[in-house]
Amino acid sequence: MVGALTSLEAQVGRWEFDFSASDHGFVAGFADYPSRDFDPALYDLAADRRARPANLGGAPALFIGGSNRSDDLFMFWKKRLTGLPPNTAVRLTMEIEFASKYAVGLIGVGGAPGEGVVVKAGAVPLEPQPVIDPRTDNWWRMNLDKGNQSVGGADMTVVGHVGKPEDGTENYVPLVLGQHGAALTANTAADGSLWLVFGTDSAFEARSELYYTRLTVWIDTAQKPVLWLEPGTNSSSHTLVWNMTGQLETADNLGNGWLPVAVSKRPHVYSANETRRFWRVGPAPTNPR
Repeated sequence: MVGALTSLEAQVGRWEFDFSASDHGFVAGFADYPSRDFDPALYDLAADRRARPANLGGAPALFIGGSNRSDDLFMFWKKRLTGLPPNTAVRLTMEIEFASKYAVGLIGVGGAPGEGVVVKAGAVPLEPQPVIDPRTDNWWRMNLDKGNQSVGGADMTVVGHVGKPEDGTENYVPLVLGQHGAALTANTAADGSLWLVFGTDSAFEARSELYYTRLTVWIDTAQKPVLWLEPGTNSSSHTLVWNMTGQLETADNLGNGWLPVAVSKRPHVYSANETRRFWRVGPAPTNPR
């Protein structure tokens, strides 16, 4: 948890993991490859915390790489969070910052090196890990529903792909993907823990190498929507924000006893493409944003 919590943030938890400072206890893993006749040199799986490319400053990041010889390689990082309400369904939003060198619009074997490698994020009450699946000729498969390649599953959603805008170079560039406007519902364990998991599901049948630089997570445990005014740049500029996502409520549904809450950080980031959640409130007339 970063910084002191306001009363709203006690309901809407915000975790920020800056991988230049630490690995924060994240552990890497791989799945969707054979357990029999496995040649480590062929897949060349690697994961550690190392310096990011020099053009990005050289600070440490979570590196992960592998050669997708199975046409389906899944490469991920995971971490266990504690202190949440036990046995509770929570709404979770993850924002992932990473560096990629794979431009969009390229052609690759099996799939594109950019668009063919999708980024997924999710959370589950049990530790995410690969297990040998006898139903698929004893391949290593995940013990959660992540979907397959470009399709998400019940436990992980697709947040984008690793393709960078075409810039005519093979340099790594920073990218940001997130679940803003499409929060995932996850259930906490009986001890109030929850495992975060994010990574890539690949249809590109060659090597992918990525540097994860930051992960921000919002976990909403509030049972009711909460509205608050966020101060603007001047006395006549304020934003009315609420803590729910994927839900719409009218004034008639809100009931009584809902107190205003002061908060300095938005749990959800506004995008013009999202379902409307934020309104600009100022001198009359008031115009919705």
